[in-house]
Amino acid sequence: MGLLLSAWSGAALAHHVIVETDYVLKNKDRAGVVLLDARGAGDTKKGVIPGATVLGDKPAAVALRDVDARILPVATLEKLFGEVGITREQEIIVYAAKGDTASSVPFWILEYLGGDKIKLYNGGIDDWVAGKHPLTNEIKKLPAAKFIAKVRADRLATTDYVKQNLNKKEIQFLDSRTVKENAGEDIRSVRGGYIAAANHVNIPYERSWMDPDAAIKLADKKVNDRNGMALKDGSGLKDLFKGLDPKKEVVAYCQTGTRSTQSYAVLRELGYEKVRNYDDSWIVYGANPDLPAKNVSYFDFVKVNAALRRLDALEKRLDEIAPKK
Repeated sequence: MGLLLSAWSGAALAHHVIVETDYVLKNKDRAGVVLLDARGAGDTKKGVIPGATVLGDKPAAVALRDVDARILPVATLEKLFGEVGITREQEIIVYAAKGDTASSVPFWILEYLGGDKIKLYNGGIDDWVAGKHPLTNEIKKLPAAKFIAKVRADRLATTDYVKQNLNKKEIQFLDSRTVKENAGEDIRSVRGGYIAAANHVNIPYERSWMDPDAAIKLADKKVNDRNGMALKDGSGLKDLFKGLDPKKEVVAYCQTGTRSTQSYAVLRELGYEKVRNYDDSWIVYGANPDLPAKNVSYFDFVKVNAALRRLDALEKRLDEIAPKK
């Protein structure tokens, strides 16, 4: 993240929403600042950054959304934040693991609720530990407070909003999913494809990373850290999103409105003011055949059912020839 921050002049630092370890060290214990660990209890029990609080046992991205990954009602969100001592007026530094959307989801939600001093520590716990800074098992308990939202409706796109703006070239739609999802080859809803908007671009959220394949390499155990998920520097990010006009509105979406929150945060860091996250995203949009889409594809259920029948037959045959006990 140091590379990202160095791309801007010192005079502009006050406007940064994505911060690095030095910023956290200098500011986490200031009055009016809350450090929020957005990970789940399975991770926070192993240690948190000293002074950090949590929303509970669940990761923040889960606690703040329903079972379908839709944002909870505003009144419920106000209650959740207030119970742990968070208010809209505070500066809130959110972190999780490096590159993890567990922190970018609450970052977006807090901005939607009207927070204007929300920071995302993208390097998170990984950069903190790499810098040989201490961890603690003591989670900070803040006195309950009253969170009063000042909803920024211009931070969230609904399906109705998307429908109404499909043909407006001044509204830019950013698909943060993979190339295969966008092409309709990887189907994760009733149909595959992408939103048929007049102004549309596909930039997978992983391309904001130093190594877009970092998550795959980590899953395949080709690497043992998340260093590749560090964000590109400022010039690299500007080049990545050069097809977008920063003066026009951007509606970011993915499958469930999760990956797109990281794209949302990056665009906010780059100075884009008119950015929305499409909460329903493709899982809802793609399930409605009445909504216009391109690269449309559907599951071949006949082929799938035939394959399942062959598998059943094979299992029965194996049972028949298996040695009897």
